[in-house]
Amino acid sequence: MSAELHPSNTGQGMSLAEPLRQPGRSRSSTHPASCCAARKADRACCCSARPAVVASMPPAPGRPHQTDLLLCGHHYRVSREALIAAGAAVVDMAGNPLGPETWPGGRDYS
Repeated sequence: MSAELHPSNTGQGMSLAEPLRQPGRSRSSTHPASCCAARKADRACCCSARPAVVASMPPAPGRPHQTDLLLCGHHYRVSREALIAAGAAVVDMAGNPLGPETWPGGRDYS
């Protein structure tokens, strides 16, 4: 991993759920997640299932930096309200942003 992306670099890390910023070039919000490691992860952060989404948690009291969570489909589904309340940005493993009603793969289960 590039030292530029490491959270200890000037106290600010880069979230997988936000696009890379390159001088003179903007990226679409649907650009694939920038880190191949996240897309190749065998396990989610929450259980032994494969990750379905990357949830980028904003800084909070006691955590002065953003934190990315790899969530399986089940834990994403049961955590959607908490993710919304926390102001998390969520993308599927292809980097497509997900709204609160959207399930990975484009299906809507609201």
